[in-house]
Amino acid sequence: MALIAKSTGESFELAPTGNQQAVCAFVCDIGTHKSTYQGKELERHQVVVCWELAEKMTKGEYAGKPFMLSKFYTLSLNEKASLRHDLDAWRGIAFTPEELKGFDLEKIIGANCLLNIIESDRQDGSKGRKIASISPLIKGMPKLKAINTTPPAWIAEKRAQSIEALESFGETAQNNGTTPEDPTLPF
Repeated sequence: MALIAKSTGESFELAPTGNQQAVCAFVCDIGTHKSTYQGKELERHQVVVCWELAEKMTKGEYAGKPFMLSKFYTLSLNEKASLRHDLDAWRGIAFTPEELKGFDLEKIIGANCLLNIIESDRQDGSKGRKIASISPLIKGMPKLKAINTTPPAWIAEKRAQSIEALESFGETAQNNGTTPEDPTLPF
């Protein structure tokens, strides 16, 4: 008998668009992931930056809790890297040569900003939201303090899909005599 999983059609309340005040709630290292860019397969060390908005949800089980948005980045400060562009814009200044030698991303946790949020189309055809740009908080604006500082489960799931985690699983499997193809192993 087949066990079929399908979309429940459940919809989530979407964050408001336009400029929204936000605070960085957490930054998570999710390891190295394979991707394809312009027909070439690449391995990229990635991080997820998560922000909590000043705006609160009004519907469902999360009513009264702040909206949260996240963005995936390659862990790089290369001149073409999105992380570098967004951090330059957020800070309002370009990185110095000394800072480019190594910038601790944990410094942005708790930092406030304005996120320009736009409507986007998801892969399944539904509407979503994405961060188009980041800018410094306007002088004199009261700062937000993050409420949700614990990363959600999907981040751990993403980390478990990293090359490092899969290689570690392979070593564990070799040590205990199992293989990833073993149907008795949890997925």
